[in-house]
Parts: sequence; C-alpha cells; structure tokens
Amino acid sequence: ALLSGARNAKNVYLSQNIYDRMKNLFPEEKDALISAAVLLANVYASSGEIDKASNIRLEIHKSGTKKKVGLTWITVDGQLY
Repeated sequence: ALLSGARNAKNVYLSQNIYDRMKNLFPEEKDALISAAVLLANVYASSGEIDKASNIRLEIHKSGTKKKVGLTWITVDGQLY
C-alpha cells in the first residue's frame, strides 16, 4: 500500500526507499518482492528514468522468478463473473 501511494504521488525517491526496506525486512517473500519490483520499474519508467526501469526489469528476469497473475471475481445479481 505504501509503495502504491508513493507511485500515485510520483515520488521516485520514496518508492525506492520503500522497496529497499521491503527487500531488507522480507527477503523470503519472493512473490511480493517481484510485484514490488515491477511497480518500482513502472515508477521509474513513468518519471522518464528508462535506464533504471530497464535495470530493474533485467534483475527480475535474471532472478527467474515470475510475477503471479492477479485474478478477481465478482458476484452481480447472484451471477459469478
């Protein structure tokens, strides 16, 4: 949530700091870290720092870990979609 907030505020510095803290505090949470790394790369890309975004994406690729696909369900008038 914090990383998403930093992204919404377009605060690259805060986004990087939050990601670094996540890596230090939760090194075993590979799925969460991959998702956070993708979000951080998007923050860098949207701020015009394409080289940093590319470096993060390269690290993700080298790690061999894949981001899990999100899935959402909703029920409307008793019908599941």
